[in-house]
Amino acid sequence: MAYNIYSLQLLGPASPGLIQANHTSGSGQYESVNFTIIGTSMGMGCHVEGSSMSSFWYSLFDNGTNYCNLRNIIEGSGLSKAPGFVEFTNEWLCLGVGISACN
Repeated sequence: MAYNIYSLQLLGPASPGLIQANHTSGSGQYESVNFTIIGTSMGMGCHVEGSSMSSFWYSLFDNGTNYCNLRNIIEGSGLSKAPGFVEFTNEWLCLGVGISACN
C-alpha cells in the first residue's frame, strides 16, 4: 500500500517531546499536524498523541483527511508495526474517522 502525503513540512527542529509540521494536499488545502511524545513511567516505551487541524471549516466533509494525515505518517514510518503499538480513537476524538478513505 502506498502512502502519498503530498507535502509535509516540519516547522523548525523537532524537540524531544514535540514534532510540528504542516501538511499540504494536492488541492492546496493545508493542515497543522502535531505529535506530542511522552515517556512512560517505567521508561520502556512512550505515549504519542497526534493531532491534525484543518484550516478551513468545510474540511468537515473531507472524508477524514485529518485522521488520514496522522494514520499515513504512522503507517509510512513503520510505527504501526512496532511492538506494543495500539491506536485509540473514535468519532468523539477524531471527527470523520469512521468515513475516512486513507490512501
